[in-house]
Amino acid sequence: MASSVQFAAATAVFLLTYVLISLRTVRRFPIEKPAVAMLGGALMLLLGVLSPLEAVLAINLDVILLLIGMMVLVSGLEVCGFFDLVSSRIAARAKRQLSFLTWLMIATAALSALVLNDAIALLVTPVVIRSARSLKVNPVPYLVAVAIAANVGSVATEVGNPQNAYIAIRSGIPFLTFTVYLLPVTIVCLAIAIAGVRLAFRRDLAAPIAGEVAAPIVPLQRRGLTLTFGVAVVVAAAFLASPHPDWLPLIALIGGSIVLFFLPFASTVTARSLIAKVDWSIILFFVGLFLLLAGVRASGLSAAIQGAFTSALGGQAGGLAWLVGLSSLLSNLISNVPAVLLLAEVVPQGSTQLWLALAASSTLAGNATILGAACNVIVVQVASREGVSVTMRDFVKAGLPVTAATLIVSTVLIALLVPA
Repeated sequence: MASSVQFAAATAVFLLTYVLISLRTVRRFPIEKPAVAMLGGALMLLLGVLSPLEAVLAINLDVILLLIGMMVLVSGLEVCGFFDLVSSRIAARAKRQLSFLTWLMIATAALSALVLNDAIALLVTPVVIRSARSLKVNPVPYLVAVAIAANVGSVATEVGNPQNAYIAIRSGIPFLTFTVYLLPVTIVCLAIAIAGVRLAFRRDLAAPIAGEVAAPIVPLQRRGLTLTFGVAVVVAAAFLASPHPDWLPLIALIGGSIVLFFLPFASTVTARSLIAKVDWSIILFFVGLFLLLAGVRASGLSAAIQGAFTSALGGQAGGLAWLVGLSSLLSNLISNVPAVLLLAEVVPQGSTQLWLALAASSTLAGNATILGAACNVIVVQVASREGVSVTMRDFVKAGLPVTAATLIVSTVLIALLVPA
């Protein structure tokens, strides 16, 4: 049983970590979320809240392996020119800005459902900026559109974003069941998102296209792309056929390993360059959060937090509306991944409806502001390096109304489609 000293230490570390996660800078010094999460986990060990064995057992290797396998697959598609090709083809066939925006959002959402949305945002953003410049149109509406569509599209599957991967493994919901329920929700929400972005940027999008799209920069490696795309299709089919989420990490790891070994034989890409392209910061973020929340559980703080949530709402806790509201609030305060790991402690193991509501609400709520999801931050940071500024005002004028509408609609659809 945890002592009062351990409880106090865990509380202090938990509050410090989540406050720092919610910040981007402290006195002009940048704050990186993976570094904060790792610090929080380390402090749980140093202060004796967790033993070394408890810390090792707290790290969910299923989630880690699933993320690594999927990121290697995405890296293989990138270096073979897949994302550059898709974005350039969409831009080249666009006759008006509205059609460019619509098809860009559809493609981004579809890709984000198949692989991690953060990776899609990272890879598509520079291509979109280059295409917008060659077409001589304002790139800002398209950047906001990419972030929103990547978030919305990722709702559909258990591999669409990191928090869904965690929910899948924690809840035990089969991949096909997850997708059958949330794909209709995603389609409806994507239609709302497209309409919302078009309305918010109607003046910018009314201008005619005055240029021609530039040729892709990443050279297309046909043999390598055929191999990698074929593996990705087989992996997606295996996901759908898997009877339990326990299979997902194994499937992703096998797919990523095949690409990592065989792609160098079919292209000019090396295994070392593929490994270097994996976003290891996401892995470190999860490792740190696993350690942090293990300390929260071991100290008894988790039970206290649940009690506080219940008391704050007059003793009425655990319902669909309660969970969606709390998830939406926390996702914008501390970002959706740490919000999901925290709220997973209060969701009953057998409640498919509440697990799916947590997956949808935490992701859709992230569209409200730039800081609501890692995907949004990635788009803004990459755009900044390319010389394009996306302000909070630019993002919120489309993101906030889209978020409000999609949260309401998704909650209603989940209540109607998924048995309580």
